Amino acid sequence: MSRPATFLVARHVRSAVAAASSRTVAQAASSQAVRYFADSPPGLPDSVKRVGKSVGVPNEYPGQNYAFNWALNADGVTPLKKSAFRITKPLDLKLAGLNQPSSMPLKVNAAAARGLMPEAGSNELTFDTFDEVSQRTKDLLSLSDSLYCPEGHVPGTRIGVRVISNSATLAPNVLGYLERAPRRDP
Repeated sequence: MSRPATFLVARHVRSAVAAASSRTVAQAASSQAVRYFADSPPGLPDSVKRVGKSVGVPNEYPGQNYAFNWALNADGVTPLKKSAFRITKPLDLKLAGLNQPSSMPLKVNAAAARGLMPEAGSNELTFDTFDEVSQRTKDLLSLSDSLYCPEGHVPGTRIGVRVISNSATLAPNVLGYLERAPRRDP
């Protein structure tokens, strides 16, 4: 049994113009490749014919999604046990084998806890201590049997967050607290 650990990652919204321009560049590159092969003589070149057929092997399953695992890796957590669940809606809880929270959305009184969390760089929590604890948490999460990653907006805002946790009891409650956000690439 691994120790419970949680890691919070805040997401910043990329501008729609930048997203549209990157899609336009990708579409233009793919259409150039299509035109290149369309303009070439009929049939495939001999160098391609001798390679043989390529076969795609579907190794993805619930808990093993390559794009999501790379996104977690970019956050500093590598799911070594190949069991990481991206949870954005109640149906995802069922896929991860978790129970639904008792009420949606959960009501949380955050005013009572305000000021209890020390700020990194303050007298109570130095940057070195914060970095050390953050790295230990990421290592602990990487070695966990399963990762549960609820995603959504912070209530009352449009700030996207991903909470990375190995706690099967915490994940449904966090999902119940977050506001549902449109699904996008990990």
